[in-house]
Amino acid sequence: MAKSKKAVRFQKIPLKELLETLQTVYNQGADYIDISGIPDEQQDIIGIHVLEEYLSDDLEEDDDEEDDTLSEEDLNKLI
Repeated sequence: MAKSKKAVRFQKIPLKELLETLQTVYNQGADYIDISGIPDEQQDIIGIHVLEEYLSDDLEEDDDEEDDTLSEEDLNKLI
């Protein structure tokens, strides 16, 4: 018998911070992400995880490119 999958819904995720984070992750070469989350009464919390195998093989490094690493503060904005 097939196991039924339960839908997960996260609410009140700050859209601006989410889009900025996704853009940063994409610019750093991610083709895929995993999303995890914790429901909360006031605001749900999501986490974005990028495994090494999700990174693009053809990403060219540019030393003059702006540093787009996410700080702890950036990640906390999503929380």
